[in-house]
Amino acid sequence: MEQESYTFHLTAYDVDRYMPQVARALERRSELLAQLKYANKKKLRGVPQSKGNFHGRNRRTTYIMSAVGIVLGAAALYLSFSLGWELFFLLIGAALLGGGIFGFYHAGRSNPYARDAVKLLKNKDSFLPEDNIRIVFNEYGMRSARSFIPYNEFQCWIETEDLFLFMYGPLVTLLQKTDLEDGELTDFRQLVIANIKLHAKVADKAA
Repeated sequence: MEQESYTFHLTAYDVDRYMPQVARALERRSELLAQLKYANKKKLRGVPQSKGNFHGRNRRTTYIMSAVGIVLGAAALYLSFSLGWELFFLLIGAALLGGGIFGFYHAGRSNPYARDAVKLLKNKDSFLPEDNIRIVFNEYGMRSARSFIPYNEFQCWIETEDLFLFMYGPLVTLLQKTDLEDGELTDFRQLVIANIKLHAKVADKAA
């Protein structure tokens, strides 16, 4: 790899386009860190890969369980009515029915990672080339005008269709691939793969 440094010159972000990608990437980070913790405990060799759509799979499961609860609840209420409003079946039916309705409501709420994605993208649609915001990666780490982050401080990095997300502590650096003005994407990936082992690429669209 001949290139020693890679410079991103930040321009305005397409917030509407990127929000779903960032949400999936943040969710994937949570999965990666959870899997890494499990792997360390079990002394596994590596971190299993997934499509990064845990919330979607969990939501489908919640819908199914909620529907079952509503059906069983309605059956229990009908049985209670048939027995002259038998208290036991009335309470069971009400609990199952209420739980099922609550489950549908909870599953219908937006992906919680979307809220974090909105915060992360806030005001990034106003970047201008003349602002001269640059992020530089070299063999030692990531440098901006205000800080330097060595590679050993990164938790992981995630690649989406249009973006790279670098996670360190509670912070995330979000970079557009099109903003790479110094260096090639393929060589840049090789650099960060060599220095930040925990990484993933999320699907372009949620499953």
